[in-house]
Amino acid sequence: MPADLKQLTKNGRLKIDPVFVDKGEAIVFTLQETATQMSLMKLKLADGSMERLHPQATTAEFEATFSADEAHYAFIQSRGNLNLKLVIRDVKQAKDSVFDPGGGFASLRRPCFAPDGSRIFFSLPTANGSEIVSVNRLGADKKTITQGGMNKDPSVSPDGKTIAFVSSRDGEWDLYTMKADGGDVMRILKSPGLDARPTWSPNGKRIAFTSNRDGNYEIYLCDADGSNLKRITENPERDDYAAWHPDGKKIVAVSERKGKFDLWLYDIGD
Repeated sequence: MPADLKQLTKNGRLKIDPVFVDKGEAIVFTLQETATQMSLMKLKLADGSMERLHPQATTAEFEATFSADEAHYAFIQSRGNLNLKLVIRDVKQAKDSVFDPGGGFASLRRPCFAPDGSRIFFSLPTANGSEIVSVNRLGADKKTITQGGMNKDPSVSPDGKTIAFVSSRDGEWDLYTMKADGGDVMRILKSPGLDARPTWSPNGKRIAFTSNRDGNYEIYLCDADGSNLKRITENPERDDYAAWHPDGKKIVAVSERKGKFDLWLYDIGD
């Protein structure tokens, strides 16, 4: 069981959704700044400095995801009660495109880019549950990937061929994979608890995810087919929101210690 390698933040405020940027030299994450304001923050690992990604933002922004070349990124923005939109930013042109699902879609969540940056996948509520859908970088050409039930937390493999996701289609929130077009759905892990937020290793061989299968929310690893399950955190409080460092040897997670939430870096080896 690896020990904590390094505590990256120390303010103890609620954080979610870290992701490495700048070739692993920085982390973008969501910070609960006030009771009503969630903001995207950027932490530079070299000196520990932290600043808002969007200094002028006045509404809640969270769950940022970046294309592999970081030429585009997307995030969810609240523009009023039950009005969440997916904002897709072209960094070079400083231009935003928006996917607007309409009012009442409060659960638009967990966007992630395809490796080639051409499409963004996310979960979207429907009349019969929650589906995984994708749109292009202009927020158009919506395609529904799953069919029926509750499906969430998509993560596209580095080769773009496979999507890991979580579904309750078989009665519990378990971890599944499918082809990028929605075919060949396969449950790779079964648990009486809840599995959530899978994310692929940079080489596509492993998946990190959160689960309470042992009675507490911890970070786990498994191979792409669900084998070699391994728990990498051991803490009576919550560990969640794993993200891989580009070297594939470290994971950042939001870990609760004495009621405080901070970013911790875990060394998981090869």
